[in-house]
Amino acid sequence: MSLTKKNGWVSFLFFIGALSACVPLAVYAWLGTFSRYLADDYCASTYLYTSQNIVEATLRAYSLWGNSYSRLMFSQLIELGGVNGIRVMAGVELVIWALLLAWMFVELGKLLRIQIPKVGYVWLACMAIVLSLYQTSALYQILFWRTGLIPYSLPLLWFIGIAAFFLHYAEKPYEKSRALWAGILFVILVFFAGGLSETTSGMLVGIMFVAVTLAWWTKRLHQRRDVLMFLVVGLITAIIAISITAASPGTSNRLGRIMRQEPIYNPIELAGDVMLFTSQFLLETVKSYPTLMVVAFAVSFGVVYLALATSQKDGSSISTAYLRAALLIIPIIIFIVIGFSYAPSAFVRTFPAARARYASHFVFMLGLMIEGGVLGMLAAQARSVINVKWIQVAVVLLLVALIVHPIRATPRVYALHYQYQNFAQQWDARHALIQQAVANGETDLVVVQLDAPGGIGEYKGNPKDWINRCVARFYGLNSIIAP
Repeated sequence: MSLTKKNGWVSFLFFIGALSACVPLAVYAWLGTFSRYLADDYCASTYLYTSQNIVEATLRAYSLWGNSYSRLMFSQLIELGGVNGIRVMAGVELVIWALLLAWMFVELGKLLRIQIPKVGYVWLACMAIVLSLYQTSALYQILFWRTGLIPYSLPLLWFIGIAAFFLHYAEKPYEKSRALWAGILFVILVFFAGGLSETTSGMLVGIMFVAVTLAWWTKRLHQRRDVLMFLVVGLITAIIAISITAASPGTSNRLGRIMRQEPIYNPIELAGDVMLFTSQFLLETVKSYPTLMVVAFAVSFGVVYLALATSQKDGSSISTAYLRAALLIIPIIIFIVIGFSYAPSAFVRTFPAARARYASHFVFMLGLMIEGGVLGMLAAQARSVINVKWIQVAVVLLLVALIVHPIRATPRVYALHYQYQNFAQQWDARHALIQQAVANGETDLVVVQLDAPGGIGEYKGNPKDWINRCVARFYGLNSIIAP
């Protein structure tokens, strides 16, 4: 008898939890309908409009200012819908994100040989996303602004998809033909994931480094040379990707304008700053969001423990020694992965901006949830020597309380719509006036200045400012100002 049929109440509880976590995600998706073109969005669009194809546009951006060779590919995809593409991008990303993360959890459960209702994985996936979004002070920039969404939150979808794909491959027996096409696809995915931004490219190198280390450390458990080879090639590809980013002429152009000191070339000094930045981030996050830390840990512990404790098996077949080792290793992995993402910022002697720290928030939440899940597995294995009934009751009550948490936080998310909707209405009115003026043959315009949400720059009174020039090219004007 399946777990779902035998303990339908467990699946129902998990379904209610997943539904509650989807409520704030739905509000975030709705807030995305108020997104509009801002700042760099205009520049990216003009690169696309004035180039013969996406390759030419990418090469131009790479040589002049940008260093992320995959970014314009996604800008082009969103650009197909124009303003409507901008409006739906957040919602589409959130849906795909939740599905990919749930898939990764399913594959991870298979690897750990545990059986949990799939809706439980959906609950964990949605909670991981929601809890990380609650923490960031750059919400608009990483979710509702195309130029911020593509390099700072979209790469996480790629990383999760790559992890799920790899775990799915490793689960099946080795086949030469399957290994060939899967390996080619894996390398392609890693290469494009590494070309979205220098911050997440550094994180990707850290992820691949950790994966190679873990695969080598546990090779006697899986005895799969192809698995280790996949990851080694993936690590090499990730290093090549970040090297391409670092070698961009656009990188030199930007650093030449913003750097007041020489970058850190000394590897020891660089490592010291990376460790300092990472420690500072973790300490500030724990201090600022202790409740969210507890929620992330508790929900995964509760879901895993309850699912295993109500099944006929004694938890996972993974040995207790390996699970205890995992409890110690996971915090180290979190530190390493976040540290690699901070290396590009440390190189230029700058603590990462809030939008560049978002991926770290998500990794931290994900690590805490995996830590809680491992502890839940250990608790389920120990149920034969402890009183199970009262613990199950306590866990059920805990999960019920956690179901309420996203619902209580949703009004705070909903309140953001007042600012976002007001800006969108003003932007639409100004956009219509500009289009009408262009249709009438005007080439130099003076329009009203708007205050963009999220601290994003807007074009103002200087026609030679880079944003003004991009906006003018976007609309086909000689100049535009908003004094």
